[in-house]
Amino acid sequence: MRPFDVLIASHGSVAASLVEAAGMICGDASLQGVSAVGLEPDDSPESYLERLRARVDGSRPTLILTDLYGGTPHNVACTLARRDGGEVRCISGANLAIVIEAITTTDPLDDALVERLIQTTREAVVDATDRLATQH
Repeated sequence: MRPFDVLIASHGSVAASLVEAAGMICGDASLQGVSAVGLEPDDSPESYLERLRARVDGSRPTLILTDLYGGTPHNVACTLARRDGGEVRCISGANLAIVIEAITTTDPLDDALVERLIQTTREAVVDATDRLATQH
């Protein structure tokens, strides 16, 4: 069992779609302790912070994956991480590969896991056209 919760924070419905797709691939059981909070057009940073904070269980570490570095979901998630100290970690640039890796791991939420998750994201971004050209 994963020893931490995963919270995906994004603009609009991106977070919910990532959770839905991950559940389709990994099964619904993998979604225990996983939630999504999308920034809505009428949200202020303060209201979004409150909605994120409501999804963080203070008794468990939480990994927050955000969609875009420097965007409001990222900035607000980092504010939450700073306020809650080491129990909340934040990674920006979420894609389906990092979500699947994060929800299926049994490793603790530490520096080594964060680095592995970031590497997973980097490896998931490839020039597929270039790879197709070399396969012919």
